[in-house]
Amino acid sequence: MRVGVIGYGQFAQFAIPLVSKLSEVIAYDIAGGEGTKTLQEVCSTDLVVFAVPAQAFDAACAAAQQFIQPTTLIADISSVKVGPIAMMRKYFLNNEILGTHPIFGPQSGKDGIVGLPIVLFNVSWTESHYAACKDFLGGTLKLHVIEQSAEQHDKEMARVQGLTHFIGRALGSIDMTAYPTSTKSYTHLLELVELLKNDSWDLFRTIQMENPYAENVRKEFLAELHDLEEKLKRDV
Repeated sequence: MRVGVIGYGQFAQFAIPLVSKLSEVIAYDIAGGEGTKTLQEVCSTDLVVFAVPAQAFDAACAAAQQFIQPTTLIADISSVKVGPIAMMRKYFLNNEILGTHPIFGPQSGKDGIVGLPIVLFNVSWTESHYAACKDFLGGTLKLHVIEQSAEQHDKEMARVQGLTHFIGRALGSIDMTAYPTSTKSYTHLLELVELLKNDSWDLFRTIQMENPYAENVRKEFLAELHDLEEKLKRDV
């Protein structure tokens, strides 16, 4: 199977070499770049994977629509699922569609991806195509495959990713350094900052602004911080 990837950001550059061991993979990026192909070339493959930020997803689908044939398999790797899946359904009515979210990246997967989680939501892939995909991801790559609806995924990710990245980015903006007196809990916070420090603003914005459930989780967290501060003041 020939695979075309639309978007050549950090994750695509990390993941393509892993897949290229078994399939021919070519990539397109609106910004160009060494080794990338044209959009038409990428859309002529058997499987087209959208690897663009959620805020650019609609434009990417619209641009690719003219080149993609009805027999082409469509998938995405966005950090949110509700919006991108709705857009794929809108633009590719006659294609088989699969939503995925690899819940890891270049930093967390730098020492290997065996056992790391990936979420799948099969919108319309045939049973045979979907079974082959699960066998590749879970059997060949040895990822931990989790099957979820788009809504359940986004509800969970609002806390699992949204809250974690919100706290981690805030901590990364203040003076966080190791001390001789560092406790285990403080060291875990340092590890969180280290893990997220190279994540792009586009990824952060996608996680926070494109997930329909993330805003309420942030508000809940910020309200609790405010209540804690007020409680401390009352106890003085």
